[in-house]
Amino acid sequence: MSNNDNNLPQVTLDRVIEAMRTFDIELTPVEGRYDAATANLNGLPCLFALLDSVLIVRCDVPTDAVYTQADAGLFLAANQINSVSFGARAVITEHENNLVVRSERDVPIAAGMNDEQLATAIQGAVDGVIGAQDAMVSAAEEMAKLGSDSAKQAGESTE
Repeated sequence: MSNNDNNLPQVTLDRVIEAMRTFDIELTPVEGRYDAATANLNGLPCLFALLDSVLIVRCDVPTDAVYTQADAGLFLAANQINSVSFGARAVITEHENNLVVRSERDVPIAAGMNDEQLATAIQGAVDGVIGAQDAMVSAAEEMAKLGSDSAKQAGESTE
C-alpha cells in the first residue's frame, strides 16, 4: 500500500526560475534549451542546468592564464578549497588554451522537492558556488605569495 500524499513535485526549470525570483533574481533561459538558465550573480556568470537527477549550479570564471604555461598556483588553490567544506567544489579547467576557475554544486532532485525545499537548496548552492569563487581568489593569492617567497628564498640560497 502506498501513500501518494507524500509525493513531491518534480523540479523543472520553470520552478527553478520561480524559486530564484523569490530572491529577486531573474534567470534567463538558455536559448534553444529547456534545461538551462543563466544569471549574473555578484558579477559572476552562473549557470543553472537541470538533469534527470540533479540541478547543477555552476560558475565559470575565465582567467588570462595560458594553460600550456600555467604554474601550479590555481590548481593548488582548488585543492585547498576542496579540502574544506565550502558548499561547492572548485576545479580548474581549460577553454581555448586559457584556464577557467569553475565552482559547482549538485543539488539532488530525483525525489522531487516542495517550493520551500527547492528555494533553500538553491540558496545553499548559490552561496556555496559564489563562496568557492571568492575563496579561490584568496587561496590563489596566497599560493602566488608562497611561490614568490619560495623563489626568493631559493635565489638567496644560491648566492
